[in-house]
Amino acid sequence: MSFISTIVKWHEKLFQNGIFHPKTTLLAVVLAIILGAIAIQMNFQVRQTNWQLWEQNKEEFFYEDTPLFTTMDAGYFLGIAGYIKSGRTMDDYSSLRTFPHNQATVQQTDLPKRIAPLLSRLIAYFAKDSSPQALLTAGNKMIPYTAAITAIAIFIAFGATGYWMEGSVAAAGGGLSLAYYWRSTIGRIDTDQLNLGLMYFMFAMVLCAGRAKQLKWGLFFTILAALSARVFMVWYSKSELIIMALIALCWLLIIVTRDWRRIIGFSTVFILLSGVGLINPFTTVYTQADFGFNQFIFNNVISTVTEASKVSFYEILHRMTGSVYIGIFCLFGMIFWAIRHPILAIAYGPLAGFAMLSLVLGNRALFYSAPFFWFGGAYIVVLATKSIAFLFLSRFEDSRKIVSTLASSVACFILLVFVWIQGPVNQLARPSIPVPIIKAMAELKFIAGQEKSVLASWWDYGYASMLMNGIPTFTDPGQHLSNSNYFIADALLSNSQNHSADTLRFLSRGGLSSLKENIEDKASLEQKIHSDRLNSTPAIYLMLTDQMTSWIPSISKIGRWDIDLGVPISAKGHKPGQQLAYSFLNCADTKNQGILKCNGSIFDLNEGKIDGNPVLNLLVETRGGMLIGSKRYQQNQLNMFQIMRDRDRKSTRVAILHRDLFFSSFNQMFHLGRFDPEIFKLVYDGYPHVRIFKLMPASK
Repeated sequence: MSFISTIVKWHEKLFQNGIFHPKTTLLAVVLAIILGAIAIQMNFQVRQTNWQLWEQNKEEFFYEDTPLFTTMDAGYFLGIAGYIKSGRTMDDYSSLRTFPHNQATVQQTDLPKRIAPLLSRLIAYFAKDSSPQALLTAGNKMIPYTAAITAIAIFIAFGATGYWMEGSVAAAGGGLSLAYYWRSTIGRIDTDQLNLGLMYFMFAMVLCAGRAKQLKWGLFFTILAALSARVFMVWYSKSELIIMALIALCWLLIIVTRDWRRIIGFSTVFILLSGVGLINPFTTVYTQADFGFNQFIFNNVISTVTEASKVSFYEILHRMTGSVYIGIFCLFGMIFWAIRHPILAIAYGPLAGFAMLSLVLGNRALFYSAPFFWFGGAYIVVLATKSIAFLFLSRFEDSRKIVSTLASSVACFILLVFVWIQGPVNQLARPSIPVPIIKAMAELKFIAGQEKSVLASWWDYGYASMLMNGIPTFTDPGQHLSNSNYFIADALLSNSQNHSADTLRFLSRGGLSSLKENIEDKASLEQKIHSDRLNSTPAIYLMLTDQMTSWIPSISKIGRWDIDLGVPISAKGHKPGQQLAYSFLNCADTKNQGILKCNGSIFDLNEGKIDGNPVLNLLVETRGGMLIGSKRYQQNQLNMFQIMRDRDRKSTRVAILHRDLFFSSFNQMFHLGRFDPEIFKLVYDGYPHVRIFKLMPASK
């Protein structure tokens, strides 16, 4: 302890100059409150303007009178809210997921009832009724208010360190940073809209608890910190975030109070009231490349999710502040503040550390550090402003403090204006699912009627489909470690529509979970799937969309996978790790018939050559999603040339694709309109956006 005291005294001597000590005067408080109010209004107004722009462009952001959403997870919270609003439970909603497994699980009355997420309960409370229109309207209109609450929490978090004016810049910059803005704009109905605010408020209360001199105030703020953590757990059940706050509390108590009774007592109070549990950080879905089920090994879908992708250091700086250079400046400010306040910096370390964590785990949690970056920039600017004021007014002690405070507030106001200009004001995130696909999901409710049925499609659509039609699905965005994703991908990429249909029937009977005998390998499993094809199943609908065309690399990564060995399967002619994909070309006619110039290369469609090399296997042309012509070149080549025109010939898309993708069930059924009517029946044709097929009863 004596060593620590010596270090503290040396540090205080190093920073004994008055410019390093924020003064809490009445003028400073008033000006800080004004700046904070401006930052809060900025966050609110930007989202409110988003909503107004949505209403002005309903053809893109609304389905009829129903506003849409910009995250696939929105359907989850909205779907649960709809069930709550109509008097049902979360368990009732869960019965729609991972069909048919959850339907059997929900029927077990001895299992504890699940509690609905707080976001869903709030949406249910504010929604007029349980319709998708009412739920989506309520969910979207909440976003400006949660943005304002987040700004308030950030303002308080940095104000608790003594830097209220700088906290206003952190609230504005963090809320309008690219890292957080796109996760909290209109349509982003997800826990992220309040995760940032709850995290910062919890740490603010921890800071107050750890620095309180009197026992009663320390206990008071510990209780507030624990209760805010409990709300956080109800909102976003991630114990690891609460444990970070607990570690920060212990650190502050050890260094500031040096009282083992407070350390043990306050920590115990925090643990009991917060409801935090033990976790293993190494079992998170973000760190698992694959997973096992029975004796098979499957690829983790999270590897195809954009938010889990790694980001470079320069990209981190850009997303935080909109500029690499500004990001470096802010980072320098953070480091200097940390040197000035090492104890506070360690306590708040997790808030700043999420940026570095993104280098390992992807950009999912990058936004947690955005306010800290802007705080660092504001700290340097205000420090420089104070230094100038102290330099020129060194002879005027009384006026120096006032002028310094006024100059600091002006500097922060200028930064707020800069944040507004620099930020993504009036920029809109597009709906994650286009209107025509949402329309098809809604229509499916009437197509299926009262018949017991299930929808098969790619996992991204699960929540949205259940919201719009109430029909169970095999998988959804919450099922990253579900083997159903593999079987659906395998069905989409198979060159046999019989195999595709039998695989979906297999899933509808329970998939791998329904097997009673021991299956040794993939070959035996396929034999079992085909031998059981006549067993009864519910009605199965298969939805294919043009969005899935762009998702084919992800679908290929999951479906072209050796589940016996746990390794990817490369297509002939592909390099290891290369996925199947539609390579769309920008083509223009030339003076010669049958000769096109595409992406800088010459395509000779008369001979099947590209830049003089015979590499094309087949040329096909479609109109309105139906094959109207084809031309064979060389049977042994791997590349197919596909021309896709709409029904009115107003637009044309040209793609070159691998032979395996060309003959896949997805391409044949969706883009070419070639499906076996004895296996599939087209029940909804919204090409070029969406097509829905119904599986016909299996025949011998």
